[in-house]
Parts: sequence; structure tokens; C-alpha cells
Amino acid sequence: MGKVEGHFGLVVNSIYTQPLRSQATFPLLSLFSFYLFTSFFSLCPLRSSLSFGQLKMGDEGGSLHVSNDSNGLDHDNGDQSRILDIYPLSSYYFSSKEALPIKDESVADRLQRMKSSYAAYGLRTCVEAVILVELFKHPHILLLQVRNCMFKLPGGRLRPGESEIDGLKRKLSRKLCVNPDADGIPWEVGECLGVWWRHDFDTLLSRDLPSKVKNPKECTKLFIVRLPDCRKFVAPKNLKLLAIPLCQINKNQETYGPVISGVPEMLSKFTINIIED
Repeated sequence: MGKVEGHFGLVVNSIYTQPLRSQATFPLLSLFSFYLFTSFFSLCPLRSSLSFGQLKMGDEGGSLHVSNDSNGLDHDNGDQSRILDIYPLSSYYFSSKEALPIKDESVADRLQRMKSSYAAYGLRTCVEAVILVELFKHPHILLLQVRNCMFKLPGGRLRPGESEIDGLKRKLSRKLCVNPDADGIPWEVGECLGVWWRHDFDTLLSRDLPSKVKNPKECTKLFIVRLPDCRKFVAPKNLKLLAIPLCQINKNQETYGPVISGVPEMLSKFTINIIED
């Protein structure tokens, strides 16, 4: 989870209420967002090389490869699990539903809740989803924003005895669907991207678990969730569903926190294939 210090993103659950198939259907706010998007990249160019649909992001920890082949990649060659097809944001419906209760009114409340949960159940295990879409020829990640100040990946804490896959599907349905059955379209949960640890209640999540830390307080696992070419997202009214460019969150820990800002590096082993309309 990260704290807002200023960001660029598109609020999708309040702008897009139906699939957008042509420029003429874009609401005025979307056109304004497009202007902001182009201005953002002209002022803050990508620290990358962009040519013929391939994007290399950053200098360390691998490269993020994006294919812009409308005919699709040859999924029969190589490891299919390393090819991630993403579809345009305009392929999806977005709407809202009743607000979810906010569990923590302050950082102190969250800290106390974590301590109570640890005392009752031990290690807190969380699962979160990395969901990608295409917008303006760039891969974007779907994030939830809480109270206009905090970013988080969709997901949450597992129930005692619940499997990671089942728990993530339950959390996604609760936060992004109307019904517990995912509105009839099952979530396709893929491989685990990485594991993060909270050494103590008041420390940030870290990818390292030193041997001296005998009793970590939280384990968070990130999973790829592959979207079909059409789906409806229904987010609670008190949560904003945002589409944020991957290049913006890359190593931007100050704004998005250590987990979200590390997602582009974790995706470096994938080839992202943009499927055009």
C-alpha cells in the first residue's frame, strides 16, 4: 500500500460506464485525461527505449517486454505461462456498488487490529492481484484508492484454512463484482509473482526475510490475474478503481509503497502481448 504524493491515473469506475469502441464515445473527462496523459509523458519521458511495440523499462532487474502485435503471439512456441495477453480498457464495463465498511480509521487502529489478529491466528497471510489492461498503447495496472490518499492492489487477508487461490477469488469478487460467484465469469488466477514479509507490526513489507526474524507478522503474496476480453467491474463507492501506467509506478516507492512499485520488475520475466480491438 502506498501514500499519495501526486500521481497520474485514470479513474475507471466513475468514467467508463460502458465499453468505448470509438473516440466519439469518450466522455469529456476522458478527453481531458488523455490530454493529461500526453502532457505527462512529454514532461516526464520514459526512462526506456520504445520501438515497434517493445518497451524496456528501467535499467536494473530485467526488462519489461511489450508486444503490440494485433495478430497475437505464437503461444505454441516457448513457455505459454510467460506470455501475458492484455486487452484494451475499453473492452470492460465499470460501475459502482454500495460502500464497504472501512476497518481502520487511523494507522493506530490498523496496528491494533494486526496485533489482535496475530494473537488470535498467528501469521497474517494476504493475497493480492496484479491485473493489467491496455490504455494509450501502454500496459496499465488496476489499483484501488482509499480515501484519495492510499493505493492498494485488489485482494486481502485469507481466512483460517483458506487456500491462496480460493481466498484471492473471494476477495476479488467481494471488491470488484456484485455477486460472490464473480458474476458468472470465474477469475483466472495465475502464478505467484513474489512474496513479501512484514518483520514486525510497525515495519514496511520487504522481499527479504532475514534468518534473525523468527516470527514475521505478515506474509503477502502477489498473483497474476488474467482477464478475459470482456468483464464487468463493480467497485464500492468508497473505493476508486484506477488504471495507472506501469512506467509511473516503477520504483516509485514514495507514492505507491514498496510492493506496488516493485510490480514492473516482477513482471520482467513476462512478455506482455497487447490484443487490439
